[in-house]
Amino acid sequence: MGKSSEHARLTAATAAHRVLHHMVVGGGQARDLPAEVAAAGPAMQGVLNAFLRNVMEFVFEGSEPVGEISAYLARLQRAYPAELRVLQPEPMAVFVQEQIGPGAPPPGRSRFPVNDAVVFQSRLIAEYTARHQGFTREQLELYLQGAIARYATGGY
Repeated sequence: MGKSSEHARLTAATAAHRVLHHMVVGGGQARDLPAEVAAAGPAMQGVLNAFLRNVMEFVFEGSEPVGEISAYLARLQRAYPAELRVLQPEPMAVFVQEQIGPGAPPPGRSRFPVNDAVVFQSRLIAEYTARHQGFTREQLELYLQGAIARYATGGY
């Protein structure tokens, strides 16, 4: 990867971070920042995916079976029934398992069919897991900053 493409990737990741920060820390909506969403492009999904990994790796080691992850997501849904009414614990547990631990694909990639519903549920899982685990504002910001680095480096 050349310097200009590295710079473009980091610029897009930074825009995605601003959108996610606005949503997760500030309680806003992505549509509040249309220019940032446009600047983020595909990095939006990649940084969100890296954030999901960071948060879920707080809870899991990455070797847990799908059933254990699904049970956790079902408990999370019961803790926040209105906010997580669209969450589908069983299929999302397959996605989460793929995304954490050894053998995970680079952030923003998946062997699981990813559509808008999966992306939306990923954000909900990351946001409400962080809330459920009692993350402070500073922890959220640290995990979001880490998501930029993880995405920009293709890190695991």
